[in-house]
Amino acid sequence: MLHSFRQGGMENMIGQMAWRLSQSGFKVIVCALVGSDDFKHRLPPGTPVLELQKRPGLDLRCALRLRALIRELKPDVIHSHNWNALVYSLLALALGLNRTPLLHGEHALLYGWERSPWRLRLRRLFYARCDIIHTVSQGQINDMAALGLTRNLTLRVIRNGVDTLKFSSLDKEKCRLSLGIPPHAPAFGMAARYVPEKRHNLLLQAFLKIGKIFPTARLVLAGAGGNCEAATNELVTSHPFADRIIQLGHRDDMTTVYNALDLLVLTSTSEGMSNVTLEAMSCGVPVLMHATCGSEELIHPGRNGSLAAMTTADDVAAAITALLEQPDLLRTMGGAAREFIEQEYPLAKTAADYMAVYTALGGKNLTTAEGR
Repeated sequence: MLHSFRQGGMENMIGQMAWRLSQSGFKVIVCALVGSDDFKHRLPPGTPVLELQKRPGLDLRCALRLRALIRELKPDVIHSHNWNALVYSLLALALGLNRTPLLHGEHALLYGWERSPWRLRLRRLFYARCDIIHTVSQGQINDMAALGLTRNLTLRVIRNGVDTLKFSSLDKEKCRLSLGIPPHAPAFGMAARYVPEKRHNLLLQAFLKIGKIFPTARLVLAGAGGNCEAATNELVTSHPFADRIIQLGHRDDMTTVYNALDLLVLTSTSEGMSNVTLEAMSCGVPVLMHATCGSEELIHPGRNGSLAAMTTADDVAAAITALLEQPDLLRTMGGAAREFIEQEYPLAKTAADYMAVYTALGGKNLTTAEGR
């Protein structure tokens, strides 16, 4: 169960897990509150995608439709992802007096109004009904504990993983040629939806300084969608170095995109365990991350990537400049990043962790009605 099944890091992980689970005898059903798009084609053939067409606001009819689906499908486990899916899963179960085990996943750091006292009280109440709460990093659990959200709960960390066969090193010059990036120009970029917490504006502001220091540098932006896309496009159009900003939109060949970069930059403030970071590191590309939740579990500064407190555009510019001035260090960190991901974050480990939790909750012959 999830809000929608459209392009995103969490949704991409759901698709990959669906393949692994179905190959191991699990039946997977995706239930999306507000719908899906062509991204559902990343699921195994024949995977049902049930769209509840939830209306804006609290939609009790949507909860009733979900209750009817649960009665019909009789899932062994319901797996909700993030807040909206949790609310409607609990409503449906309460309306049907159903005791189907509920596994709830949190995939990002709580921020903004999510940390307000009344919202935290609601989370404590709703979490108490879940059989297991899982996060994608230990940092998330630490943050939840500091907010008083973990008391008397059964908690699990199920870290995201990456397909190291798909995301691997390619010929950089060929990748750059396909994307229109000069072969010897410093190239850095971001891959993300256009939403406030990703902070594209900060990176664009930083490029005002970086572009002067490195006259041939290219800033690459991959991704599409989100409520800041139009505003970001305007910033790009009016940027003094607009001719050196490459906007790729949604891409199905992210391995090519990563391999074209010298450095991936993640200025986001709300990651739980960034799939983009995992994928880039698996391709042998070092990552500069904002020092936030989950970053310390992925990045060993100076060895396989870099961490920085990127609060202002000046912070971002300084951190990127320092790394672009050391191309040999970037290459060394990229090699170490690949080795680290191969050892610590293989996709098979993530799938095995999910299977173990499903089996513990619902028995051996499982149908998982979830966002996966």
